[in-house]
Amino acid sequence: MPTALDELLRPLATARDADQQHAVLSQLAEQLRNAAEILQWARNNAHWRQLPAPTWEWLRTATDTARDLADGLDELGPAFASPRAPATAPAPPAPAARRAPAPRR
Repeated sequence: MPTALDELLRPLATARDADQQHAVLSQLAEQLRNAAEILQWARNNAHWRQLPAPTWEWLRTATDTARDLADGLDELGPAFASPRAPATAPAPPAPAARRAPAPRR
């Protein structure tokens, strides 16, 4: 799966398979986490450089939003994946053992 967002658009146009769609959404979630890290870095630098408070606050909001979006994609992504059949079907329960009738006396 491509990692750059512009490269991620290409498979999206042809992603008809549920697993491909899930993979695109998973990769997008990862990229949003990367974006949140970059925004966190910018926020730290804005604070260190003593930029105006609105700049720092905006970067904090953007960081939190990117993380929330990534978490939401993690929750919704599996709905796009193909359902998986269990690896092995559970064995049916064994029938109860029958006791032989007691001999009559």
